[in-house]
Amino acid sequence: IKVTPSSKVAGDLAQFIVANNLTEQEVIDQAESLSFPKSVIEYFQGYLGIPPFGFPEPLRTRILKGKNIPGTDMNCFAGRPGADMPSMDLATEKKKLEEKWGPESPDERHNHHIRDVDVMSHAMY
Repeated sequence: IKVTPSSKVAGDLAQFIVANNLTEQEVIDQAESLSFPKSVIEYFQGYLGIPPFGFPEPLRTRILKGKNIPGTDMNCFAGRPGADMPSMDLATEKKKLEEKWGPESPDERHNHHIRDVDVMSHAMY
């Protein structure tokens, strides 16, 4: 069965709570010592984004205590994903695509007109 990533987190957390016979207050009080599923930890770290009004406290802080994001000294992401990325020069990207796939390409099999939608698809994927 396929579900959305956030639905998987909700299901994993629900199963964890039921399997361990925990109350809401016990989850909050014992969050630092409970072995939450990886999906739940990553959710609170912001892997799926940050909710508009943040995560519930003190649950988030307790779940993330001592759990850094691999390769960083952060325990959670902050802000909008990609906000720190440099701007993409779409004109330069279009030129690169034209050189590789357009009429100017050294490979005669590539004779495509590169459209703005092609540049946007390239940028996103």
